[in-house]
Amino acid sequence: MTEQPPPYGEPYGQPPGPPPGGQYDPRWGYGPPGVPGTPQYAPPRNDDNTWAIFAYVGVLVISFLAPLIIYLVKMRESPYVRFHAAQAMNFQITLLIHLLGVAALCVPPAIIAKSPVFLIPLVFPYLEALIGQWVFLILGAVKAGKGETYRFPTFFCFRMIR
Repeated sequence: MTEQPPPYGEPYGQPPGPPPGGQYDPRWGYGPPGVPGTPQYAPPRNDDNTWAIFAYVGVLVISFLAPLIIYLVKMRESPYVRFHAAQAMNFQITLLIHLLGVAALCVPPAIIAKSPVFLIPLVFPYLEALIGQWVFLILGAVKAGKGETYRFPTFFCFRMIR
């Protein structure tokens, strides 16, 4: 009987995958939740959910300052709050990068041609900031209120701060 390869391929020069029911080998990446060796956040304390929610809702009130302050104050106390504050800051930084990138491509031709037609693509990052900000931040706040972690899609949230 031939041996079946693991579903995602074996690392080059490594022995076959983990034995069924045995200890999960970290060389194979993170296992599913509950498997020994998979990193997980400790259950949040009573006030951790509140701080994590404030990291998201504060963005809607005072922009990036809320998650920045929460991140700097709580980063050594709670990995859970740190995750959510970093997530909210990364989202704001990503929106800024999207807006500045499109502006850098659209504004020079508009100035040279003296025509505002070249500024039309700026509508897309504006809508992303307007609509996406409400959707993703509220979704993140709801998950934080339940004590869960939630990652925004990578296109909308580059993971720069961890």
